Amino acid sequence: IVANDRLFVIGGQEGDFMPKPGSPIFKCSRRHEVVYGDVYMLDDEMKWKVLQPMPKPDSHIECAWVIVNNSIIITGGTTEKHPVTKRMILVGEVFQFHLDTLTWSVIGKLPYRIKTTLTGFWDGWLYFTYSLQP
Repeated sequence: IVANDRLFVIGGQEGDFMPKPGSPIFKCSRRHEVVYGDVYMLDDEMKWKVLQPMPKPDSHIECAWVIVNNSIIITGGTTEKHPVTKRMILVGEVFQFHLDTLTWSVIGKLPYRIKTTLTGFWDGWLYFTYSLQP
C-alpha cells in the first residue's frame, strides 16, 4: 500500500491451498500455509523498517483496504488455521492502521467473517463486497 509517499507491506501468506484435480465441488488439499501479520515500511534510505504487527495475522487483503483520514482501513481476510481442525479461519474485524503513530486498532466488526473483500469509502460510509464460497 502506498500512503503519505511511503510504501507499506502488510500481512500476507506463504503457500496456498491447491485444488484437487477433478473435484466436482472444487475441494482443495490442505497444503502447508503460513499467514503473516508483519508490517514493513520503506524508509527514506530505501531500507525496510519493521513496524508494529497487525492485531492478528491476515491475508487475502489485496483489495480489502482503503485510505481514510490519514489511516489505512482493512476489512476481512483470512488468518491462521484452526489449531485442531486445520480449517481456514476468516477475519471478521475491521482494522485501522494510524499513519501518524504507525499503530493499529480494531475499530469494528463486520456483520460476518469474509475471506476476500473489495473495500471503498464514499461520502462518509465504508463499503465492502463479499463473495460466497461453495
